[in-house]
Parts: sequence; C-alpha cells; structure tokens
Amino acid sequence: MTQINEDSPVRSPGYFKYMMIILMLVLILDNYTQFYSAIIPSKVVEEFLGHYPQNVANSIFAFSLAIASIGSYIVFLVWYSSDRVGRKFLLVISVFGMAFASLGILLSRNIVEYTIFRLLLAIFVGSDIWLIYINEESPPEKKAFYVNIALIGGMIGILLMAVFRSIYITDTSPVGAWRGMTYFSILLGIPLGILVALTIKETSKYEEIKQKRLTREDRAKLLKKNIKTIFKSDNRKAYITTLTVHFIWNLNGIYINLAELYMAQSPNLKEGDINIVVLILVPSIAGGFLTTGLLADKIGRKPLLYVYIALFFVGAIIFLVGAATPGIALVLVCTGQAMINVAYWGTWVLISIITIELIPTDARGTGTGFKSLIGTLAGTTALIVTGIITYFFSLFVVFVVFVIILLFNLPLIYKFMIETLGTDLSQIKS
Repeated sequence: MTQINEDSPVRSPGYFKYMMIILMLVLILDNYTQFYSAIIPSKVVEEFLGHYPQNVANSIFAFSLAIASIGSYIVFLVWYSSDRVGRKFLLVISVFGMAFASLGILLSRNIVEYTIFRLLLAIFVGSDIWLIYINEESPPEKKAFYVNIALIGGMIGILLMAVFRSIYITDTSPVGAWRGMTYFSILLGIPLGILVALTIKETSKYEEIKQKRLTREDRAKLLKKNIKTIFKSDNRKAYITTLTVHFIWNLNGIYINLAELYMAQSPNLKEGDINIVVLILVPSIAGGFLTTGLLADKIGRKPLLYVYIALFFVGAIIFLVGAATPGIALVLVCTGQAMINVAYWGTWVLISIITIELIPTDARGTGTGFKSLIGTLAGTTALIVTGIITYFFSLFVVFVVFVIILLFNLPLIYKFMIETLGTDLSQIKS
C-alpha cells in the first residue's frame, strides 16, 4: 500500500489557484487543438483528395487517420516517462508539441504530409497529463470537482474553435482556408510552454515517492514493475473491465472524428448549417463535463455510465436519420450531435477518473497511459474498419454498426465494474 509521507511537499492555496489557471490555459489549448482537427475533414478531403470519387476519397481519408493514430500509441511511452522523470516533463513537452505539430499541419502540401503531422499531433493531444496534476494535488473528496472546474475553463478553447471555423470556413471560402484553424494553437502553445516550464512545480504526490524510487528500484525495470503492480492489485478485474469498456466506447469516436465529413456530404445541410452544429458543440461538451462534475460524486460512477450509453445511442439515431431528412435536417442533427457530445465527453472524463481511482500512485502514470493505449487501439481499429466498409458501402453503415456494438458495455459495467466513488488515492493497495 502506498502511504502518505508526513514530510511530503505542501502546496500553498495561492500556488494551487495559480496552477489551476495554468492548467485551464493548457486545457484551452488542448481542447482547441483536438477539436479543430475534427471539424475540417471535408475541407482536407476537398483539397487533397477531391479528384477521387466520394467513397474512395472518404476511404483514403479514414486510412490516413488510422495511420495518424499511430502517434497515440506513443502516448503510452510518454505516460510511462511521467512515472520515471516526473509529471512536469510530460506537461511541458505536450504543450510545445501541440504548437509545433499544428505548424506542420499549416504547412502541409499533400495528404501524406498532413498525415505525418496529424500523427505528431496525436501524441501530444492524447497525453492529458493535466488530469494527473489535478488528481494528485486535490483532496480526495474534491477530485471530480476540480477536474471539471478545469474542463469548464478549457471550454473557451472549444468556443474559439467554433468561432474561428465560422470565420475561416464558409460557403464562399477558398480551398485551403481551413489552414487558418491552426493559428491559435501555434500562437498560444509556444509562450504557454515557456510559462509551464518556468513556473509549474512537480506534483506533491510524485515527489513523495521520488526519493524512495530512485534509491530502491532499478529504473530500467520500472515499466515491468508498474505493469505487474497494476495487474496484480486488488482492482485488477475492475481495471481490465474499464479498459474493455473504454475500447468499445472509443470505437464510437468516429462520431466525433468523421461527423463533419458525414454532414458536409448531406444534400440537406449547407456550410452555414454545419457551422451552427459546430457552435452547438460548445454547450453540449460543457454539458457533458458539468453532468459528470455534478453527478459523479453524488449518484456514483456506474449509474452515470448507464445514462451516458443510453443518451449516446438515442442521439446517434437522431443524428443519422436527421441528416437524411429534408426540411428539418438542421434541427435533428443539432439535437443528435448535442446528445452524442454530452454523452461522449462526459464518459471520457468519467472513465479517466475511474482509471485513476483504481491504480496505486507509483504506477498511476503507466496505468493511465495503458488506458490511452487501449483507446487508441480502438480508434485505429474503428478507422481501418471504416476505410474498408466505406469503400464498399457508406459512412452511414459504419455509424450504425459501431453504435450497436456500444450496447455491449451495459452488461460489462453491471457485472464486472466496481464503484470507485470516494476513493482515497493514497490508500489504493499495490
């Protein structure tokens, strides 16, 4: 069992407030950078793949994203490095990485170069080290509260993403105008990275175990030890179940990554309509964060997962039917996308919290990184399957298949997951 060291560093209230402000800025950058790449697929396809038939272009783009998702596998190694050299190292690298990868996307000249820099971007937007920072510096009863405070502040990034898309991408914008979406990530990321490097400290919980680890363990064997710690802990069955649920959930990430492409190819929606849908994402994603923040510590983690699965399933049906319905397509698509995003991002936060609450402190970075690895595997699998099915059929068929698979999470959660509400991170047994 990991014990609290009485001589562990104590952070002042002033520093904690400052840290929260910086982490909100990191979230603004992370949210903007992650989401702008999800609302420009149709424009990237138009510029780089416009000379192909629609189904072929969609298939090539899906395979391009599958290749780019390889970058997310590296996230596991980066998380592991946070257990070796500290959380701050990963935080600094992630902020600078988002800026420089966005610069590469800005300068891309073809689908190959775009894929390469999307791969680099996947490494950095998938790290989410801010989540460990908040969880390791917050009191046990306030973890979900402070996580969601940061997430709500980070919603500014999604709002800016929606605003900038309506500026750069319109019915009359020229081919290539989507590149303007990268400017904000570049201009915020570089100075913010410098600020993080100079002013943010290592987490207090990591410093508690740092000295003991350096003198007692062979660092070259740390990864093997951490994995053994995770899969021999009392929570191993619940952790494996959480990974399985996370895998199935991430198969449905295509509703986030390819929704804009699906909408752009609907005869019932114009570019201005899509900008309205994108704008609706802002309160929808905030709604997911708020719902998790308000209910996760009240009704528990498992009941809220049931709610999110039902909400996502119904929203997906409304979205798919709505895009094909003349006259009321915009209303139905907005409704469906709102439900999908509340459920998807609310679950994303919830699964991340549950994962952290199942793993001992000295292996938490490795365990969270392994969760990211499983999520990435699901994303890659989904995109490869999408490329194949889309080539022969359509995006619609892909969406239907994956949302049906989502329902398999219900019995898994009921039978094998444990409730982690109220867990004290310092008392998790190794």
